Amino acid sequence: DLLLSVSFLFQGKYVVCFDPLDGSSNIDCLASIGTIFAIYKKDSDSEPSEKDALLPGRKIVAAGYALYGSATMLVLSTGQGVNCFMLDPAIGEFILVDRDVKIKKKGKIYSLNEGYAQYFYPDVTAYLQKKKFPEDGSAPYGGRYVGSMVADVHRTLVYGGIFLYPANVKSPKGKLRLLYECNPMAFIMEQAGGMATTGPINVLDIQPETIHQRAPIVLGSPDDVKEYIAIYQKHAK
Repeated sequence: DLLLSVSFLFQGKYVVCFDPLDGSSNIDCLASIGTIFAIYKKDSDSEPSEKDALLPGRKIVAAGYALYGSATMLVLSTGQGVNCFMLDPAIGEFILVDRDVKIKKKGKIYSLNEGYAQYFYPDVTAYLQKKKFPEDGSAPYGGRYVGSMVADVHRTLVYGGIFLYPANVKSPKGKLRLLYECNPMAFIMEQAGGMATTGPINVLDIQPETIHQRAPIVLGSPDDVKEYIAIYQKHAK
C-alpha cells in the first residue's frame, strides 16, 4: 500500500499502476487469473510521490493485462489499437497472434455477479430483466461469470457483450479499483472500439483522489453499453 520508488539514479519518466494477481480467490480451483496494468507519463521532474499516480485514465500511455489460463496471453495497447500476444513456452517469447482487435458492436452475453441481486439498484435490475426476457421476441442473452476480471473482460472482448460490476446498495462507490482495474480495462475496451462507463460518466474521465479509489464499471460492446446507459439515465431522473 506504499509508493515503491527506485533509486534517483534509475528513476524514469513513467508511473505504473498494476494489480499483480487479479482473481486470486480462483487460484485453488485452477480458474483463470491475471495481471492488470496501466502506464502513465510522469507530469513533473520532482521526487516520485503518490500524487503522480492520481491521473485520469485519459492520460494513460499504455495499458494491458496478462491472462493465465489454458495459455498465457498478453493483451496490450499503446493507444493505437489492441494487440494480443501468446506466450510460446518453447522459446520463452510472446508471439503476436491477433493484431488490431475490435470488439463486436453488439454481443449476446452479459457478465456480472448475480449473487448480489438483492443489493442491485433499479437500473441494473431493469437492464438484466431486458436481457433475460427480451420484449421484442429475440433470444435472451447468455450469462457468464468467472469472478476474475481479466477472464471476464477478455471473454467480453473476444465474443462481445457486456461486463458489469456496478455500484449497489452495499457498495455505493463500486467495488473494483479505479487506477489498476477499471482504468486499464476501460482503456483497452475503448481502443478496441468498445465503451466503459460508470453510468453517469465515462470511466476514463474520472479524476482519482486516492490510489485505492473504487469505481463502478460497465464495459463492452458499444450498443450494449449504450443500452445500459439509456436505462441508467431513465432511472436516475
